[in-house]
Amino acid sequence: MNVFELKEYLERKNIIVKECKLTSYKIENKEDVFRQIDNIIYFQRSVGAYKENLLPRIRASIGKELEEYKSQVILVERYIKNLQNKKNSNKIDDYIKSKEKEILYKAQISLKHIALKDYREIIERSMSNYEICLGRVDESNLVLEDNKIIVGTIKYMTYNIKEHDIYSLIKRIKRKDIDISFQEIIDYYIVKEGLKETSRKYLEGLSNYPNEQLKVFKRYIEGKYDLREEDILELIYKAEILDNKYSITNGRGYNE
Repeated sequence: MNVFELKEYLERKNIIVKECKLTSYKIENKEDVFRQIDNIIYFQRSVGAYKENLLPRIRASIGKELEEYKSQVILVERYIKNLQNKKNSNKIDDYIKSKEKEILYKAQISLKHIALKDYREIIERSMSNYEICLGRVDESNLVLEDNKIIVGTIKYMTYNIKEHDIYSLIKRIKRKDIDISFQEIIDYYIVKEGLKETSRKYLEGLSNYPNEQLKVFKRYIEGKYDLREEDILELIYKAEILDNKYSITNGRGYNE
């Protein structure tokens, strides 16, 4: 199935691909967030109504991000251990060492929140139902107009656990100034879709993971920044603010 055939297939499902950034509205409050969740659910139900709707061109990314997070933790742990023998550490290294326990604890407890048995159950369900995620699900790429789903691009569409589109939305909402907790987002989605507690735990674990900070740390450790120390530190500080918006410690995350 080529790109043209895929678009035709989606059009038969009342999904129109525009191949451009959408600008019809902005997510600015809690009600807008809930409306976008409804749009995600509508998209997923429309595109994945039948098991035989296997789309060969779409790649699979089931479990990819969770495995990436696990590798990030291992990378940072190893780097911190090596810092003990490093001479002339810089300000970034000093910051990483000072935040070691806090950040790694948060990352590890988030990943442990996703029980292996439950995770396998979710994966099996996803594969059995050929679940598809749009990938980019904010208002710039997914809207509903006149009972038709309008999509900006299908570039990021993959076979994946359907809950992952909600996690993608949560990561976007973290960057907005909206008074809503990720627990409210998760609860709304779980109730709407009638999903099990295993799905709740999966989304809670991912959502509490300090993805912004670990992403910056990984790029720094791998030498991918061509920036001054002060500029990298600024990126780290901004990432910390974003991650702390939704966390166990500030009361806006989940209860263990």
